[in-house]
Amino acid sequence: MKVECIRLDDMGRGIALPLGKTTFINNLLPNEEALIKITQDKKNYSEGEVIKLLKKSSKRITPKCPYLNCGCHLKHLVYEEEIKYKEEKLKNILNKFGVSNVKINSMVYDNNVSHYRNKITLKVNNGVGYYSNKTNNFIKIDRCELVSEKVNKLISILNKEDLSNVKEIEIKDFNELMITISGKMEIKNIDKYADIIYMNGLLIKGKPYTETSLNGLTFKISNDSFFQVNKTMTEKLYEIAIKYLGQNKNKTVLDLYCGTGTISLILSQHFKKVIGVEINEEAVKCANINKEINNINNVDFICDDVSKIKDLKADMIVVDPPRKGLTKEGINEILKINPETLVYISCNPITLARDLKLFSDEYIITDITPVNMFPRTYHMEVVARLQKK
Repeated sequence: MKVECIRLDDMGRGIALPLGKTTFINNLLPNEEALIKITQDKKNYSEGEVIKLLKKSSKRITPKCPYLNCGCHLKHLVYEEEIKYKEEKLKNILNKFGVSNVKINSMVYDNNVSHYRNKITLKVNNGVGYYSNKTNNFIKIDRCELVSEKVNKLISILNKEDLSNVKEIEIKDFNELMITISGKMEIKNIDKYADIIYMNGLLIKGKPYTETSLNGLTFKISNDSFFQVNKTMTEKLYEIAIKYLGQNKNKTVLDLYCGTGTISLILSQHFKKVIGVEINEEAVKCANINKEINNINNVDFICDDVSKIKDLKADMIVVDPPRKGLTKEGINEILKINPETLVYISCNPITLARDLKLFSDEYIITDITPVNMFPRTYHMEVVARLQKK
């Protein structure tokens, strides 16, 4: 059927209303017309795919990436419009959850929209690639425009290897290349390109950690510890968090979901004491190594569940939870600590808005700043500052 796109949804899909029914269509922009095929027909909505584009938007560009329905949901949209789309999306989500009368700053971004990722996770099926959005349809790739040329060289080599006993391959690129293989394969052809190789959790080449610098500090990164994928924008993100906290050498800061200690150690330069809490033992181990190599002595790391923290005291709290956001138990623990300032860093505006609403009886949300950590996708980071009423 022929449709006209009226707007984008929160996942970057075009929305059309054929026969009055909401239909979500990948790779379709507002004001474009297309012939589409319905791929899923549910009671309250449908999903479709473009068969032929009949009318193009002036905001459309031809992306370098040739693959359809990959993780680059907005690669066909001019970058300036991506920024506007994300800013408007954040405002709409906050309004839906009743988070209103809040100062929302313009998005912080740079113009580096390619080769910014320091990590890629590849699925395997007679080569490496990804599953098409929301499906198990495997698409083999020869390269990815979001990673470095070193990683793309490795992708081309992997596609020539026998991967019949491999399920997944993760590549981290911090000047050194770290490869983590789930399964078994010969490594002689990738050995000269990879500095560190793990296979089924065992180190078979190189040292246990790679490392990078961030905000003037050095961080060691293990094969299974979390680290933000965009270094430049991570530095900008943390600068916003520091600004929101306000620097005070007499204050103690609690960093919840601290991971490998990046935020904790950066904050240590601006506050009297920092306490990091993280449930992942390997991440805490890395955090303590990072503390030692940077000669920092005013940070303590605790391996524990954020929702079960007891008897901790702090003037301020920074929280950077996973996409699912905070648990009700975690929110209750934060309210018991009763910090004067709470800085909430989120990669999911929906769970952020939900949690901000739960804090609203006790706290005023003074500022919210979106950060374009993931150009060409619909994802973003958001930093919110809450002050005790």
